[in-house]
Amino acid sequence: MRVFIAIQIPEQVKLCVGRIRESLRPSGADIKWVEDDNYHITLKFLGEVDQKEIVVISQELAKAAKEIKAFNLALSQPGAFPNLKQPRVLFLGLSGQLGPARELGQRIDMGLQDLGFKPDYKRHFHLTLGRFRSHRKLQDLLSILDNLPPIDNRPFPVREFYLMESRLSRKGPEYLILDRMKLAD
Repeated sequence: MRVFIAIQIPEQVKLCVGRIRESLRPSGADIKWVEDDNYHITLKFLGEVDQKEIVVISQELAKAAKEIKAFNLALSQPGAFPNLKQPRVLFLGLSGQLGPARELGQRIDMGLQDLGFKPDYKRHFHLTLGRFRSHRKLQDLLSILDNLPPIDNRPFPVREFYLMESRLSRKGPEYLILDRMKLAD
């Protein structure tokens, strides 16, 4: 099973992200847009994992969760990986209390390293809007991005994170919650 660790975002933030996505669609850019229900912030992608490893992974994640207090994040400016000239992924950046988010990522890495998962040294917290299929109409998209109104950057709480399974289908990925880890109070 394909597994990753993620922060789910609140419904009101999903609505805001959906509005941003819809304001970009008229560009006609060749992008496979993320569906509203699939918005999340990836803490770590684990890849293919045997079902029997899930319990041990969950135990390590629970240990990491106990060491980090709840924190707040906020949406930030759009960007692209690797860059806006040759983009593959269009995203919204994140701001707010990134220190605890980074620390959580590091603790997850430490807990999972003995299980054979490599640490994530270049973690860049973001929320994926879509993936480029080609660069057709890229200039039109960049023009809209340059004129986007200010993004609603009200903080939202992060009190928990999830171990998720990604099932790929013709309709796109379907994400299933395998376990939930509550952060310290």
